Amino acid sequence: MSDAAAPVAARIEALGGPGLVACAVPIGAGGRLAPEEARAMARAVPARRAEFAAGRCAARRAMQRLGRAAQTVPMRPDRSPHWPEGLHGSISHDTGLAVAALCQGGAAFGIDLASAAPLDRALWNEIATPQELDQGTTGFDRGEIARLVFSAKEAAYKAQFPASGAVLGFDAMRIEVGQGGLVARLMREAGPYAAGTAFRGGWARIGDRLVVLMQAPAPAAAAQPGFASGNTASPGRARMVRRAGVS
Repeated sequence: MSDAAAPVAARIEALGGPGLVACAVPIGAGGRLAPEEARAMARAVPARRAEFAAGRCAARRAMQRLGRAAQTVPMRPDRSPHWPEGLHGSISHDTGLAVAALCQGGAAFGIDLASAAPLDRALWNEIATPQELDQGTTGFDRGEIARLVFSAKEAAYKAQFPASGAVLGFDAMRIEVGQGGLVARLMREAGPYAAGTAFRGGWARIGDRLVVLMQAPAPAAAAQPGFASGNTASPGRARMVRRAGVS
């Protein structure tokens, strides 16, 4: 396990609270994929296969920590993980590390693991409003706030998708940043979530990485328009900046 893996997993568990477990695996140490998992990577480049394998390995380790047998996690047609019955889960990748978080029951959630480096200024207007960028956070400049807003929207997107199946752009949410706390507020309806619905969570900086966890409102977990309730990674998002790294 890399030096970063244990602190990242521990911080995600702290953000998620009792019942949530997380495991992190260095990319390149994920082992073999099951045949039904490998089919999704048949045309992928080696780097993508490696991060996918590490994410699946992390997910199986998390299942075992929950007292369940390690099971395969195939990719759904929408490119999100097909979690075993009764589990909510989320997977994220950053350079060199993949992390998976799981819980049994409870509300859907999403995680994001990202570099803490300032976001490229050319992307600021696509990711955030001036009001979001102007939020004061001790020790963060506007580029670092942009990065945090980006990660919060990624994680909240994953949290809302199981019940809504909605592909959302960055303008569909507004992020409120506090010291360790986050709120992602929907600006428009998304499936069962009305405009104004708040997804709440937290964030932490660990070395040169950010970790973010956002949780859906609990009642929405019952609404499932053709998607598994435990499915908290995203499909391919035409309007989102990052593509690989969520499953």
